[in-house]
Order: sequence, then C-alpha cells, then structure tokens
Amino acid sequence: MKVKAFILAAGLGTRLRPLTEEIPKPLVPLLGRPIIEYVLKNVNQLNPEAIGINLHHKPEKILAWAKSCAYKEKFFFSLEEQILGTGGGIKKAQPFLKDSFFVVYNGDIFAEIDLREVLKFHFKKETIATLVVKPNPSANKVFVDEEGKFLGVEPLCVPERYCKKTGFTGIAVYSPEFLNFLSESPSTVLEGWVEALKKGCPIYTYEQKGPWFDIGTPASYLKTLIYLLRTQGENLYVCPEVATDEVEFQGYVSVEVASQLEKGTFLENVAVISPESMVSGRFKDGILGKDFFIQVPREQFLPHSEEGYLIGYGGSERKFYRINGLVKMKVERLNEDFFRTVEYQKFFQKREVKVPHILQVSQEKGEVFFEDLGDLSLYNWLKGKINLSLIKEMYQKVLDEVIKLHTIPVDAAVISKFKKFDYEHFRWETQYFKEKFLHSFLKISDEEILEQEFEELAKISDSFPKNLIHRDLQCQNIMIKNGTPYLIDYQGARIGPPGYDIASLLWDPYYQLEHNLKEELLGYYIKMRKKIEPHFEEHQFLRSLIYLRIQRHLQALGAYANLSLFKGKKYFLKFIPQALIYLKEEVKELGWSGLLEMVEKICEKMMVEPVGLEPTTS
Repeated sequence: MKVKAFILAAGLGTRLRPLTEEIPKPLVPLLGRPIIEYVLKNVNQLNPEAIGINLHHKPEKILAWAKSCAYKEKFFFSLEEQILGTGGGIKKAQPFLKDSFFVVYNGDIFAEIDLREVLKFHFKKETIATLVVKPNPSANKVFVDEEGKFLGVEPLCVPERYCKKTGFTGIAVYSPEFLNFLSESPSTVLEGWVEALKKGCPIYTYEQKGPWFDIGTPASYLKTLIYLLRTQGENLYVCPEVATDEVEFQGYVSVEVASQLEKGTFLENVAVISPESMVSGRFKDGILGKDFFIQVPREQFLPHSEEGYLIGYGGSERKFYRINGLVKMKVERLNEDFFRTVEYQKFFQKREVKVPHILQVSQEKGEVFFEDLGDLSLYNWLKGKINLSLIKEMYQKVLDEVIKLHTIPVDAAVISKFKKFDYEHFRWETQYFKEKFLHSFLKISDEEILEQEFEELAKISDSFPKNLIHRDLQCQNIMIKNGTPYLIDYQGARIGPPGYDIASLLWDPYYQLEHNLKEELLGYYIKMRKKIEPHFEEHQFLRSLIYLRIQRHLQALGAYANLSLFKGKKYFLKFIPQALIYLKEEVKELGWSGLLEMVEKICEKMMVEPVGLEPTTS
C-alpha cells in the first residue's frame, strides 16, 4: 500500500516570536535537533514513498537544512507565496498527494506515537479521515460519539448531541478522496472535515495515549524540552562545541547552539538559542536568543505538584522536590534507607565530611528536608568542560572528601552502625548481575565455570583491608555548590575495601576520564591518604583495583538492566556500552577464562567494541 507524508511547515510561528523571526518554527532546536527531525522520525515509521513539506516563512532556511537531511531524497516541497493555512496548504499539494493514502503532520508537534497503528485503524474503519486526538483542556474543540466517530468541531459545526469533546493533535491520516473537500483558497483543514461530514463521509478519531506537545508557545517549548531531558535522565544539555568552564547551572538548562558562555554566567531553567553569540549575565526561566530573552513564569512549564517542583532523575525510589528554598525527600513508606539517611548524615557531618545539612525530619509524613545544594552534580559540571586542569582540581577536591570518609577510624561505634561490604555482599552483586543483566536483559545463561570465578572474585575482593566507604561513588552522587563538592546518596555506606569507591569514581561509565589524568588522580589519592595514614597499604590497594573494578562494573550492569527493564528508566541503557568497554579491558587484564568467554558473548550479542575512551563532553 503506497503511503505519503505531508508536513505542515509554512506557519509564521507568531506565538513564539521573536524566536521565530529568524528561525522557522520547524527548525527550532530541541536537544540539538530541530523539531522537524522528531516529526520525520515518527513519519518514517510508515516508510513513506515520499515526504511533502509546505513552505512559506523563511523557506530558504528549511531548504538549506534539507540538503543534509537523511531523508532528502524523498522530499517534495510546496512553496506558498501566500500562506494558505492547513486546508489550502494540503489542497495545493493535491498533485503530489492524490494517488495514495497520506499522513499529515504539523511541523511543530512532538509526540510519541506509533503511526503504523493509526494507519491500521484507518484501513479497518474504511474512513476518509482518521484524526489523532488527545484530551486537552485548553483546546478541546472536536466532538465525538461513543465510538470515537467525528461529529463536529468548534466553531464550525456544533452537534446537538455528542459523547465528549477532545483536542486535535495536528496528526491525521487521510484517504486521497478527502482532497475533494478542501478549498484552494486560504482555509483550515477543519473546514474540510465539516464538508466531508455534510456529504455523509465517515471520519473517525484515534486517541493518542502517549506524550504529546504542541510547541507553539515559549511555555510549551520549555515544557517539551524538560520532558525530553527527563526522559533521558538529564537536566542539562550542552552543545558539544560549547565550553562551560566557570559557568553555573541550576534547574533545567539546554545550550542548543554554539554560543560562547562568558565566565560568571548563570543559567537557571533556560534554553539558549543564540548562535555564535556571546552569553554573559544571569538568566532565569525563559528562552535566551541572540538579542532577546523571553521570560516565562516557571509554573507554566516546570513539573510541579502540591509537594513542590519535582527534581532528580536517578535510580532511587525516593522522590525529591524543591520547595520554599529547601529540597524535600519523600518516601511512600518508611524503610531502612530513610533512617540511615538521617542517622548517617549526622555521623558524617560530625566528622566534617561534606554532606547536605538536614533541617527537618517528619517520620509521620516520610519526609526529610535538606539544604538546597542546587542541581549541579559532578556529572553535569563536567559537561562542556575542556580545561583538564579544572577537571583535575575538582576531582582532587572530591578525593579530599573521600579521604575524610575513608580515614574515619573503624571503632566500635562504626562497626555497630555500618554493615560490612564483605564476601556475602560481593556474591550478592554478582548474582544480581547474572539475574538482571545476563538472564533478564540479554537472555544468556551462565555456566559453572563462571560461577566458580564469581566465587573466587568475591573471596579475593573480601580479602583486602577495609574502611568506611560510600559504596556508590559515581559522579551523579556528588553535588557541586560554589565550587565545593558534597557527597549525597550516602545511605548505602558500608565498611569495605576503599578500592571499590575509587573504581566507582575514576572508572565511572557516566564519564570517561582521560587515562593520564586517571593515573594522576590515583597517585593523588594515595599521596594524600598516606599523609593522614602513613601506614596505608599502597601495594594492597593497587592490587585490589582490578578485582574491585570488575566487581563494580558487574554491579553497575545489573543495576542498569534492572532500572531500565523493571523500573521504567530506559535512560540507564545509554551507560551500558561504556561499562562493557571497561569490563572487557579488565577481564582481559585478569585473564580468567570464564569471565573472558562471558564478556565476549555479551559483546557479540550487543555488538559493543572498545572504541575510544575519549572524555564525554556533552
């Protein structure tokens, strides 16, 4: 069955001015990609024979973009000297559309939708048009009956009886006969629906269940941007060409284009769309263009509830909110982690380890109120960083805090408060890897030799000297405030080998440190620790690293699989390739046959090769 697509891209984008005075709305960027590319990704589900795009506002910019687009061989352009509206625009393209079914898609829509299901529905109903709808309180103008059949649309046709009103998404599938009901003069497609209805032609609606955004206003643009960031487990996007040395971020920020960020710049809940310009100053809640700033009230775009503004996106079951200048942690039911969060904070703060202050605790409500450290984790701080000296300096500050933690005397009070990271826990980690990553995620069964090597790995890992460790010391669990690092998510702290923390920090799949810098930081840790503990066993520590790195990466792979498969946090999948690259290097160095065979099997299945370990910058 031949299918074509037609993207409506001629509009002036008046509600997004002054942004759209220079950029046609379909080319407004979302995380480094123009809106129209998200549209094309959906349209391509149907493998259309050709893709039409109507043009009017800034057509030369869309034509220039199209030259490097992956779909350029399929494009047909319909240039409108006079803007014709949604109805007249489709009618003008009749010679292109008349010989096939076709999908029409507004060029300023972001949606997660399976158009193949919409097309199947269209054929099943044998309808002239299938309108994709979604309830939208601000735009519910489409009238439907109990079966979803189209009955009318405000203000053109209001039926005497209807089941409900809903909103049109800007996505529809049409049979070629529908073109007969459109006018060649400027008009809307709604008029075509009403004309078809008057002639007795059936029109049905298909309800969109997934996310949908009409990117027509600054608030809806920011709302879409934040949705995309959150679904990727991020709150900061930085264009790869942009350096962020000595720039501060808060909330959700996207630096979309190659701008120059001056020292001291502060951005909070801002999208930067100012190509090749210099950005300097403090900007909050809005869109920053080359010569303008569009202010948007944060309640119009930030995800919030009575609890406050939702923040955080990690693997924790706890929820975090920003409210009244504080960060509130909320749990549905009290558990050990809740009590450890409170108890361990007091313990670490007393020993001058930098952790966030706790200001209020309510066991009845399952709430803990922390000082607000902002949103700049080490993970985000590193984005766009190109100055290795700055990176080295920050990691040394982090290691200073880690050393404070690692050198707390393991006395009776510590032994009674903290569990041991011992053989049993190491075996739990490898079992976790097997169940979640090998069995559930990859459907690979393990062999007896692997079990024997996991047993040996746990015994050796448990044999090294132990002190108090964080246990999940990756860059998302380190916050940076005023240039100072703070440790968070410390409730899993245990008495274990220090190499596990160092492996977690320096061989972190979230950020790949340059090899020589990693060696320097390792030397710094040993040097500074020896200053406090002259008898620190350097040789044992260095010998432990290969085993603890393997152990840590097995645990991380199990966690990524568990979070993506069973917790709905698909964004953790993006960290699997780098964890596997590290693991492959490590098992080759160790040389154990079972682990080698396992990793080769995994890499073959996932087609992962150890290509380049350049630092991530975006």
